[in-house]
Amino acid sequence: MTDNPISMTDLAIAIREGAQVESNHHYGKTAVFTLPSSGDEVALWPAPSKPQSPSPLRLLWVRQSQGKTIAGGELPWPSDPTPLVNWAIGMAYSNDEIAPQYAPVLATLRRHNVIADLVHVQGVGHLLHVALPDSTYLSIGGEEGLPSRVEQVENWHVQHEGVDEHIGVIYHGPELHKMASTTQLYLQATATRYGGHHPLGAPVPDEREDGPDKLYGLLSDLSELRRVDHTAPGGALMTISDADGYNGATIAVPAEVVTRMSRLLSVEKQVIETYGG
Repeated sequence: MTDNPISMTDLAIAIREGAQVESNHHYGKTAVFTLPSSGDEVALWPAPSKPQSPSPLRLLWVRQSQGKTIAGGELPWPSDPTPLVNWAIGMAYSNDEIAPQYAPVLATLRRHNVIADLVHVQGVGHLLHVALPDSTYLSIGGEEGLPSRVEQVENWHVQHEGVDEHIGVIYHGPELHKMASTTQLYLQATATRYGGHHPLGAPVPDEREDGPDKLYGLLSDLSELRRVDHTAPGGALMTISDADGYNGATIAVPAEVVTRMSRLLSVEKQVIETYGG
């Protein structure tokens, strides 16, 4: 039998300070804490004692979501709050607790062909992890780890990391969709930059030989896409010729293609600065 088990008042304080969650007691009879991601409440209180029973003292607990009990059980009732604080931490910051908050973020990344998983990193907390074919990876977090609720993310921070090296910062800013599109462009540009060997897999196959004719053909193809608005301002006239100045041809490049090329080249510039020319 435990001597002097911790009071519900002291347990509520210990959980509040140790697990960094909202925690209170009800008249010293029940300790209640709130899970930071789901908002569910977990209550603990002493199990009824049995007269002259040598059994250890126990605590009963229940988890309630929107007023409905969804889980419960028994725990030992110790004098040292540490095991109960660790139990509360495990419940409050588990992948299962935090994952629903970031499901929409993972879905947004998937729509941009960026496949990420929620992972727990010791000493950091939760991050989104994008595994890459060359054994490097992208980590996506807030200023540090991801907070318990997605609306608490003030800035998205995307880094490209190697096994033993920091490769570069891909994005830092508040906009989720811009973060996803920038990450997608970075991966596309990096794959193209290294011809399928280093670091991110094969480029789009093309039977045409690289050179001025292929560049002109690609610009022409892009400019003829049906969704392009040729009347929108911001287009450009581009002349492509051989290095000696002969065989030149000029093409009107609509604004949407100019924008896409500018973004792609911006990412390519970042990749070259990161990896070298």
